[in-house]
Amino acid sequence: MEMLMFDIDKLKSQPIYLQLYDKIKESIIEGALREGEKLPSKRQLSQYLSVSQTTIENAYSQLIDEGFVISKPKSGYFVSDIESLPFIARNTKNTVEVTEESKPTPHYPFRFQLGAIDKAHFPLETLRKFSKEAFEEPQFHLVETGHKQGDFALRKEISQYLFHSRGVQATPAQVIVASSTDQILSIITDLLPPKSHYLLEDPLYPQVHQLLKRKHINYSFLKVHDEGVQIAQHKGDKDVVYITPSHQFPTGVTMKLKQRIALLKWAQATPFRYIIEDDYDSEFRYEGKPIPALQSLDQSGSVIYVSTFSKSIAPSIRIAYAVLPIALQQQYQKTKNIEGGTVPRHTQYMVSQFMATHHFERHLNRMRKIYRQKRDILIATLNRHPELIKISGEKTGMHFVITITNGWTEAQCIQSFHHHRIEIKPLSAYRYQFKTTTPQFVLGFGGIPLDEVESHAKQLISSLQPTDRIKSD
Repeated sequence: MEMLMFDIDKLKSQPIYLQLYDKIKESIIEGALREGEKLPSKRQLSQYLSVSQTTIENAYSQLIDEGFVISKPKSGYFVSDIESLPFIARNTKNTVEVTEESKPTPHYPFRFQLGAIDKAHFPLETLRKFSKEAFEEPQFHLVETGHKQGDFALRKEISQYLFHSRGVQATPAQVIVASSTDQILSIITDLLPPKSHYLLEDPLYPQVHQLLKRKHINYSFLKVHDEGVQIAQHKGDKDVVYITPSHQFPTGVTMKLKQRIALLKWAQATPFRYIIEDDYDSEFRYEGKPIPALQSLDQSGSVIYVSTFSKSIAPSIRIAYAVLPIALQQQYQKTKNIEGGTVPRHTQYMVSQFMATHHFERHLNRMRKIYRQKRDILIATLNRHPELIKISGEKTGMHFVITITNGWTEAQCIQSFHHHRIEIKPLSAYRYQFKTTTPQFVLGFGGIPLDEVESHAKQLISSLQPTDRIKSD
């Protein structure tokens, strides 16, 4: 046979025998070296590649061990029948290369992560108790297929909790349970008129816009003002508005009562108009009286209420829920092949018991105090430097927005954050139509340990000091 035309890089950190092994293995899988074909002898190949015979022997031994090559006494080395191997990844040329863009984000010690909870105060022991009950007690009904809307016990607890905490009017029959907000929204879009035009807040949680795009649903954007979105100028039939009125994501704006009433009037003016109210982290309000949900003001069955346990318990619980207006609930029951029943019943049991025994209420009260402490420490530290930072959207939830006031661009801020090992998301990542050049960042604080909050704030301040200015390219 012809000599193997392989490039061996002796300066690489990878051992030469492994480079050779990889090259021969790839050639066999791709068919460049066929079954029964003889490989060069160890002496021939070592001379040709200017490497030791031991290197060649190590490469051949590895190939023999894996079944790609067979050794015949006094005859040499031959390509084996790879069709008999249990698994061969034949598409090596199509393997995704790890580029700079696809490499994992470096782990920075100063993380202002969105969606993270306080793990130190997770109710592990309580939930373990209910999990044990779910699996060890003779509850054989939990291994059967449950109701497509979710188990009645959980829906009952959700409806009672929403009435007492958010003023939401709902019976258990109106509640549907799913494994994520994305799935809830997918179900809702299947129920609403197929030619509906959706109006979305801008800036916005990206998964909402991505879901509509994936389902080829028409949408446009509404600009978020200091008092919320303004709906009066939008007219037409079969429109749907998706909003986060209690704590707009990501700006943190709370929609004023005037804007809420205007939005409800807009929905009532024409049949088939609906408002999807995402109330994702309303449990954590730190200033003033709790603001009732928009659904509590609705008298026409126009508001679809959506929320989740991701912030109030944990993202891994994977339970989201919606309260459907009666007309849509009836339509849901009649609709065939609609999504449902995706949350494991043991998980539903665990959460329903957590709520029924008032542990959920006590957990929320405890976490509200802890998150308030974290927020207050951050705000007190950051507010000492108005020449660097301005804070907004801090009255509710587990994040707020900082506007950089030191004269830097967003790119300069990001470069300095990386230099100071800070992970924080720019608000521009959530903007679509209404863009701005003002550098703003969404500061999540839920997952920062309480004893590290002040050091996080000081590191952020340090990164924005003029003496540390890093010019962008």
